[in-house]
Amino acid sequence: MNEIKKYKFCDLYDMASGISSTKGQAGHGAPFLSFGTVFNNYFLPENLIDKMDTTIEEQNTFSIKKGDVFVTRTSETIDELAMSSVALKDYPNATYSGFVKRLRPKTTGIVYDKFLAFYLRSKLFRKTMTNNATMTLRASFNEDIFSFLYLYLPPYEEQKKIGDLLYNIEMKMLANKKINDNLAA
Repeated sequence: MNEIKKYKFCDLYDMASGISSTKGQAGHGAPFLSFGTVFNNYFLPENLIDKMDTTIEEQNTFSIKKGDVFVTRTSETIDELAMSSVALKDYPNATYSGFVKRLRPKTTGIVYDKFLAFYLRSKLFRKTMTNNATMTLRASFNEDIFSFLYLYLPPYEEQKKIGDLLYNIEMKMLANKKINDNLAA
C-alpha cells in the first residue's frame, strides 16, 4: 500500500475571486459559471448555459481552464460553504461569478482533477470546512481559511484509478436520472 501524503491546499492551488457583474450584463454574451452551477455539480457541465456580457480582458482574467476548481465563497450556513465543482476541460471565453472562488493548479502530477472533485465533497473534507469556517451573518470562504486547509492524497496513479471509477459511476447515475425524469414526464 502506498503512503498518503499531506499537502497544504494553498501550496497546490492559487485562489482568485470571480467577476463582479451587473444585471445589464446577464442573460446574453459569453458562457458564464454561476454560483448554482458550482453548488449543484461535482463537475462543470459540458456547456455553461448561463450567459454574461464580458470583455476579452475579463474573459482572460476570469478564465476557466481544465483542472480549475470552483468553490462557493459565501453561504447562509457553514455546512453549505465551499461546495466545489471541477472543470474537466477549457471553456473558451467563459467567466465565473463573483460568488465563487477559482482555485487554479500550480503544479501537475500531484492532484488528479476527477479524484479531487469527490475528495472535496467527501465527509472528511466537508467536516474540515465546517471546523475552519467562521459564521457572522453569512459563512465565507476566503484566503485565511484556504491557508489552513490540507489535502491528504494517495499517489497520483491511485488517485487516477479512484477518480476515474467514481467519475464513471457518477456519469451512470446522471444518465439514469435523465432516463427516470423522461419516463416520469
